[in-house]
Amino acid sequence: MSLADGNQLVCAALEAVGIDCVFGVPGTQNVGLFEALRRSRLRTVLATHELGAAFMANGYYRASGRPAALVTIPGPGFTYALPGLAEARLDSAALLYLVAQPATRPGRRFQLQAIDQAAIAAPLVKSIRNVDSVGELEAAIVAGYAESMAGEPGPVMIHIESSALDSPAGPSTGSVAFRGAQPDAASVHLQGELGEVAAAFASARRPVLFLGQGALPVASAFRELVERRPLPVITTPSARGLLADDHPCLVGFDVMRDELDQLNALLDTSDLVLVLGSKLGHNGTAGFGIRFPEDRLIHVDTSQEVLGANYRTSLAVSASSAAVAQVLSRELDRSNSWQTWPAEELAAWKRQLRRAEQGVEPSIAGTSGGSAREFFDRLRRILPPDAILVTDSGLHQSVARRYFRVQAERGLIIPSDFQSMGFGIPAAIGARFAAPDRPIAALVGDGGFQMSAMELLTATREEIPLLVVVFNDGRLNLIRLQQIGSYGRQHAVDLRNPDFQGFASAVGADYVLFDRHSDELVRAALAGRRPTLVEVRVGDSPSIWRMQASARAKQTVRGALGEGMVGRLKRLVRPRSG
Repeated sequence: MSLADGNQLVCAALEAVGIDCVFGVPGTQNVGLFEALRRSRLRTVLATHELGAAFMANGYYRASGRPAALVTIPGPGFTYALPGLAEARLDSAALLYLVAQPATRPGRRFQLQAIDQAAIAAPLVKSIRNVDSVGELEAAIVAGYAESMAGEPGPVMIHIESSALDSPAGPSTGSVAFRGAQPDAASVHLQGELGEVAAAFASARRPVLFLGQGALPVASAFRELVERRPLPVITTPSARGLLADDHPCLVGFDVMRDELDQLNALLDTSDLVLVLGSKLGHNGTAGFGIRFPEDRLIHVDTSQEVLGANYRTSLAVSASSAAVAQVLSRELDRSNSWQTWPAEELAAWKRQLRRAEQGVEPSIAGTSGGSAREFFDRLRRILPPDAILVTDSGLHQSVARRYFRVQAERGLIIPSDFQSMGFGIPAAIGARFAAPDRPIAALVGDGGFQMSAMELLTATREEIPLLVVVFNDGRLNLIRLQQIGSYGRQHAVDLRNPDFQGFASAVGADYVLFDRHSDELVRAALAGRRPTLVEVRVGDSPSIWRMQASARAKQTVRGALGEGMVGRLKRLVRPRSG
């Protein structure tokens, strides 16, 4: 196939690897690329801001398991996208980032937008593939796409010399054929290790499955497995929905909802813990508070880098969750003597994990007594079972993880180990493009809303029936509560919010004020052709008042006694060891 220039070659290569959606903002250095995108079969989504475009690409992958492309100009476009790249890196979200290298002229200093992009981006991406000529473009995109999906998924940066885009391309070389995801190598060594996993699982009397985001592509296989052999299943927050929250085998776990001590007690009673598709990072392990028994812990992941990184294991295997599901299923076919957990014990553990007292949470207007639980119960009834809820970072996320019941795989998307504010709305837009048949709702705090609210213009222009539910408490409330808990006072956390109804009208969205009678209005919005902003008014609850009173009392005592006396009293009452 004859292609006019490097810009068209880029589009052809993106199509060849299976990318179908590009998020970005055009500028002087990529005008030719956007013209080629216009002529291509690729869907181009103009974001309001490069940060929003990067979060859209993250949401696209998290909703589908397929990478999208991100395109910005160098310099300011590149730097605006950096938090989105960091979020994707720590969320294990694959994307392909195409950006031009800053222009350079030999012998000149202080050139336009001349920063060391490669050095800045290096810690935030899996790799940087420099492209200095048009002949290198196709191979770089094909290899970059494959790398973004290999091992632990993440962003890969294609760093292109501008002249390569505008140079004549000639015929497409076809020298690098894209073969898609490859199965696990059928080496004797790997098959032997997988056989060890299957044998250990078959002989265990009290096995526990711990599943991460990497197991989502084969969620149906694990659902079938636990139907045949009931046992406790634990998922990381990023893998919630792999089994529905009401599945009898799903015992949890989310630190925002469940008792960590009870989870550790469950693991203590097991004789095998099989971890699949999780890097066992901060968010997936409750800040490394989960105690995995190293003498009976098997960890399987596609990335060699994560194996043994945070927890010692009795066996670590670099393989896909699909390969493990296959060998476990075969082992189950050969034997009918596997031990199962009694249904009543699974139910008992599930009850024990749930906290009796959920602690500090806000009061939500439009519910009985300001109940957060009632709000999320109603939201769950409004949304179809296969809906995807995308949160931002803040108090609303904590409460959503506590009460919202996830019924389908990829049904809850959160900014995981980077926790960027401003993530929710653009990530939900990306999720909508990836999963157009699934209803999508973004749940954001008013602080996160202020950071990316203008992406509602993107949703309106693209005619996306997106729900954007904003908790309006006029504060950076999670930070405020941390300030109160530590010092008894708050500072620099009060917001000046817009009139949300007026804002919705200005950007072309519909508006609903959440109250006791608004459920049908919210449900009807899912069938529309534009976004709907749902304002939820939030205030302080008795639990917050009690925390505030307690913190102020402690500060009063500290002020009266002085820090030195408080320290001496603590040492006097501290239990002695030995």
